[in-house]
Amino acid sequence: MNIEGVTLAEIAAVFVVLQTISKGIEWALTPYRKRQEKDKTIVDRIKEAEQHLDNDNKRLTMLEADTKQILWAVNALLGHAIDNNHTGEMAKAKEELDKYLIKR
Repeated sequence: MNIEGVTLAEIAAVFVVLQTISKGIEWALTPYRKRQEKDKTIVDRIKEAEQHLDNDNKRLTMLEADTKQILWAVNALLGHAIDNNHTGEMAKAKEELDKYLIKR
């Protein structure tokens, strides 16, 4: 191989061909890259939605426990209000409610 016979124009032509190939590959990969970005955005949004759902589920579980405790205490109050009895049940309801509120 003889380097002395290579002209500057031939070297420039090789670089132009390489640059053209590079731009062609970049152009061909553009839709793939855009799709990857869109997929990443969708995955991130799904993860965020799952996190919100998990937080909401925890909150609803806590609200269900609160509601159960409130209804139990109201039931004890109603029992006492109806016949002015059930004082032991009232004391137990107060104790359970206090324990629940302290634990919460």
